[in-house]
Amino acid sequence: MSTKLGYDVTDPTVQLLRASAFMQNGPVKQVRSLEDLDRWVRSQAYYDIIAYISNTSKAIQGHRLTQAFPVTEQMRRLGEIFDGLEQLIVEHTPKMEDSNLALPFGQVRSKAYRTWMRQMYQHVFSKLDEAINVNCKHINELGQYLRRSFGNANTLDFGPANELMFLFFLCGLFRAGILLAKDTVAAALMLFNRYVNVVRRLISTYGLTIAKDPACTIEDYYFLPYLWGAAQLSLNSPFSPMQCEQGKIMDSYRQDYMMLEIIDHLQKTRSGPLSRVALQLWSILSIPTWPQVYRGLNRNYVDHVLSSFGTVEQAIFCELMSFEAVVPIIPLQRAYLGTHLMVDEQENEDELEQKHGQNRWELSPPVSRYVSMEPESFLGFQGSKIQNKSEDSEEERLWMMRQLVDENDPNSEMFFPDREVKGRDSLTSFAN
Repeated sequence: MSTKLGYDVTDPTVQLLRASAFMQNGPVKQVRSLEDLDRWVRSQAYYDIIAYISNTSKAIQGHRLTQAFPVTEQMRRLGEIFDGLEQLIVEHTPKMEDSNLALPFGQVRSKAYRTWMRQMYQHVFSKLDEAINVNCKHINELGQYLRRSFGNANTLDFGPANELMFLFFLCGLFRAGILLAKDTVAAALMLFNRYVNVVRRLISTYGLTIAKDPACTIEDYYFLPYLWGAAQLSLNSPFSPMQCEQGKIMDSYRQDYMMLEIIDHLQKTRSGPLSRVALQLWSILSIPTWPQVYRGLNRNYVDHVLSSFGTVEQAIFCELMSFEAVVPIIPLQRAYLGTHLMVDEQENEDELEQKHGQNRWELSPPVSRYVSMEPESFLGFQGSKIQNKSEDSEEERLWMMRQLVDENDPNSEMFFPDREVKGRDSLTSFAN
């Protein structure tokens, strides 16, 4: 009887056979045709993503990036993953002197990016295993979502499909019970913000192009920072949308709000006023109030990004983010911003404070907890830590790493590290 996987593999129960299938296959793609989009919008993962975005938006309204909010030890350990990713960028930054007539600088950057992706892949799984620090069977699934969040090593681009995978990662952390209700604000304002900064460094360092899907971005490589940036400002905002470009506003609040960080980044990298370098964003910011800006952005994200075949066909699904249909069909959650989280809309601020104390932002988790009937040890790295150098554990680790690689995954360059694929065209428009 084998004990390496934590259960008796000779026991032919349905649960263990299913567990074995997850171990071998891991997360898989489910959207392969336009007809599959109908299944996607009825899936548990779709409902969970909508709920997670909406509840997080309600939780972060009125909070600043520089404001004190709860950061648990678990959240701090997850944040350390990004310290390592940024260090890998430093170690694999391409240099002009490395280029020559035989190997132009563009190819040097491409080679350096692929090297970074290989190193990132190993870093993600080993650091997740350390950061979670529990016998978690979902490390494989969470690691697969995270590693797909940083672009495509074959096509040398980044787009909304990668951002969606990071959203799956965040949502999956809450679904697995690794993050709790009190982590909701920090997950968006700290962990997601760290992710955006790493993506910006990847794009500038390796010259990544935008994945071609005009419906899925506003003026840049991502969408969610605009959405959550508007959510931040939907309560007690010190300025209106139309005041964003004012120098005094920018100087006073650029470190506090995601939306101003985006505008500042666009103006610095594209050298010009917002009306010239980001016309669509400039037009959106002509809307009078931040809750109205949020509603418009949220509608566009659901109708265009989450309904885009070009985006969702690259998504992978497993247990935490399931493609199984929701039965019976229930209404999607929506965030109506501009007021505090309240159980009863008639409660005033004093009553809410007295009832919930300082935890009024933590009334419930942003998404429902996943409950599994499967064995708790499959899909984890139990007994096979990276640091263990014994022959048996090293053999087991390599076997598990092979299971994690999807040979049909065009986003994985582990089998073809030197393959050159031309990047996609840059994105220039957004479907309003």
